[in-house]
Amino acid sequence: MNELFAGTKIQLRLFRRNPGHLMVFTTIPFFSAIFLSSLNAADRTDLAPYAVIAPTLMALWLVSLDLAGSVIDHDREEGRLELFTASPANLSLMLTGRVVVVSMAGLLAFVEAALTARVFFGVSLPTAHPWHILLTLLATVLATAGTATVMAGIFVTARSAHRFANALGYPFYVLGGVLVPVTFLPLWIKPVSWFVYLYWSADLLRSATNPAPVEDFGPRLGALCLLGSVSFGLGFFVVNRFMHRARAHGITGTA
Repeated sequence: MNELFAGTKIQLRLFRRNPGHLMVFTTIPFFSAIFLSSLNAADRTDLAPYAVIAPTLMALWLVSLDLAGSVIDHDREEGRLELFTASPANLSLMLTGRVVVVSMAGLLAFVEAALTARVFFGVSLPTAHPWHILLTLLATVLATAGTATVMAGIFVTARSAHRFANALGYPFYVLGGVLVPVTFLPLWIKPVSWFVYLYWSADLLRSATNPAPVEDFGPRLGALCLLGSVSFGLGFFVVNRFMHRARAHGITGTA
């Protein structure tokens, strides 16, 4: 657990020293404004929750892919990875502490998007089931942190993979149905979406803002948590394998 708390402290200090890491949050009001303007033009203000949920999940994905997924790579560039490799500390636990902090910070996007809707468009996000919303957001943070762990492992072992990171977002936004529900897409996409955590998160958040009872909340939340847990397991495997090779060969740059 010491590594977990150490990772949390390291990431908080890095945020304080490099606030530019949080620049992604400056884009949230603009995404929200675009989506809300489109809905207003179509006279579909009843779909306002979609315009709040979509930028929130997009920000979480961006944070996990770009910032949290690159923590090991940044450590290597700045010379910290050699220190971690030389110490007996469990890097996977330290990484978990760091990506959880980053993913928790991603929740600010939800507040930003909701405030943009309220202040500039006079639209309040319905909170018919606040506990369902809270639990779904926490499970989404778990799944985001798990995805970031996988990305960190992939980026550090296959450095060229980072070049394709920016292009990964839009396919996952579509597969996850973050703005347009998957039910409006071709039928063959839905089975693929079941393996994308954004699909379960977006679907649950939209249901939780609807006054009607949330059907099958437990199983759907369980699917979201399961995907997050599987991602953590896969990420730990990749990172531990990288560290084993780095320690065995005494190198971190090309391990």
